[in-house]
Amino acid sequence: MRKTAIVMDSTGYLTPDLLKNYDIKVVPLNVMIGSESFSENELSIENFFVKLGQGTSTTSQPSVGAFLQVYQSLIAAGYKEVVSIHLSQKISGTITAARMACKLLPDVSIQVFDSGSSALGLGLLAWAAAEWADDGLDALAIINDLSKLKERTGLYFIVDTLEYLQRGGRIGGAAALFGTLLKIKPILYFNPSGEIDVFEKVRTKGRAWQRVFKELERAHSLGGSYRIAVMHVELPEEANDIAKRLKGKYPNDEIRVFEAGPVIATHVGPGASGLSFYPLIDK
Repeated sequence: MRKTAIVMDSTGYLTPDLLKNYDIKVVPLNVMIGSESFSENELSIENFFVKLGQGTSTTSQPSVGAFLQVYQSLIAAGYKEVVSIHLSQKISGTITAARMACKLLPDVSIQVFDSGSSALGLGLLAWAAAEWADDGLDALAIINDLSKLKERTGLYFIVDTLEYLQRGGRIGGAAALFGTLLKIKPILYFNPSGEIDVFEKVRTKGRAWQRVFKELERAHSLGGSYRIAVMHVELPEEANDIAKRLKGKYPNDEIRVFEAGPVIATHVGPGASGLSFYPLIDK
């Protein structure tokens, strides 16, 4: 058994097989639709949109108690230390809750890491951390390597509308898009401060994807193979088509499709899609 446990929040959206194979524990955020409240892990994206037809949705961070329960269970299971990786503190209080739980466990080594991102920008970092833990790296070494890999991780997403981001107050610098011409397809990303911001404005989704592909090509120009996550909100055919195209162009890359869940869908709406990637680094 490895000594370092890996924890992430539910907005990382790794698939069940990866969570099981790498023993990554998930602390779920919460979704409120009308008067009902759900743990994100309890609500499929299909049911989320069905229920959303009956009212608006909001999201909230996990409780301190939820983190405390997960951390205590991991130590009880035999882990010696914990690396806990979460979405950007600029858009959520999740990290604050995690750090508060750490203070209640002063005798336990828990390292909390701000991904500066969300969705598969977060999930890919947790995946890498779990691989390093399997290789025997301790928590401090994993945090050090995550800090370096974070700088080389790209995350770009394309939304059909900014309505959901504006409604949830998560729009950050992307607010500059309001008042511009209609029918644009904004490419959004997390800026260096960890805020959702505008990467570029284009006229069509096809052009938006071409622009994102250029960023992937630029990354490849540095050499090596990449791990690529194609992510979507209720667009499986588009996502699978993009993954197929990328596999043809980059046969040595590791490419998978992931679907975002209700928390991210609350803020980006249906029809959003994107790409996250980083270089595969041998240890």
